[in-house]
Amino acid sequence: MGDAMLASSLLQSALNNYAKAGQPEEAKRIRIAMQEKIGESRNEMKSISSDITIKKDDVEAFLKGVILPDLGQTFMRLAVEFLPKRKTLEEAVKKSAEDAPLMAHIAQHIMADDRVVAIIGSVDEDLFGRCFQQAKFTFSFSQVWLSEAFRRLAETHNLVPEHFAGWANRHGLFEDMTLLLEGVKAFFCGDHVKAAHVLIPQIEHALRSIAGKLGKPTTKAHPKVKGASVVINMGDILYDDAITSQLGDDLTLYFLSLYADPRGYNLRNELAHGDLDADSMSDHLSRLLMHTLLVLGLWKELAASFAKRKGAAEQAKTPALPEPNGAEVKA
Repeated sequence: MGDAMLASSLLQSALNNYAKAGQPEEAKRIRIAMQEKIGESRNEMKSISSDITIKKDDVEAFLKGVILPDLGQTFMRLAVEFLPKRKTLEEAVKKSAEDAPLMAHIAQHIMADDRVVAIIGSVDEDLFGRCFQQAKFTFSFSQVWLSEAFRRLAETHNLVPEHFAGWANRHGLFEDMTLLLEGVKAFFCGDHVKAAHVLIPQIEHALRSIAGKLGKPTTKAHPKVKGASVVINMGDILYDDAITSQLGDDLTLYFLSLYADPRGYNLRNELAHGDLDADSMSDHLSRLLMHTLLVLGLWKELAASFAKRKGAAEQAKTPALPEPNGAEVKA
């Protein structure tokens, strides 16, 4: 009988208790009521916005640093520039906790049309979850910069779709580039709906190829059909420590926050389940997908850079052992 947001929260508690009490039918009844209230609660939500001024001189200085005469170097600069760094995200989250300590301690619910898709804890308890929220802000804030970068890129270089497709396949992630090229052509034509539907599955295919190149199986047992196998999906890849330990923190969080985690954009799952609406398939989304193609072309170098930094950090932590003559050596 309360407002929809309060009702949906209380019904969630009731749902949990019915489930714990072993009353599945009652839990289903409550879930239906909760779905309705969550849908109604969208009308009670209010937008919070703020204006950000970006100086033209700052944009021009940025473009001079990333759009270079050599196309390959330009692709590398763009890939790295718009790749969120986990350490930077964590620092931003901690800084926001200092500026807004109350919000830092309140858990946040991410709502869909009729359900809670994820819960993000406080900064102290769930720093990793808060990084997804910060990454979403970073992707949104990059819209102006990425748009201007792609505009200058087109003005500087005589681009064709094959440039992007070929770069994405620098390390042989695609045996057949037909669909990849079709997705890039859709971007060039401004068909963002087609670009999303073609490129997102191709990006998942590329991640599966990366898993194979890292020596990991790319199939798993079918959950229901005995003796059958299915290919692994993005979640299987990006939550496998054996894979992500080689990909590195930055690449892992990037792909998770953009494609495979409900705390982020979750593009792969939203598209696969038919929940990615037409308005979301915008020019900015297409540019984010094109940026991912640039990242795929550089994945091996980025992973190697992470391994090098990790090795150096571990060596720095290794205690020095005294030798008999008093000299020190690294263990």
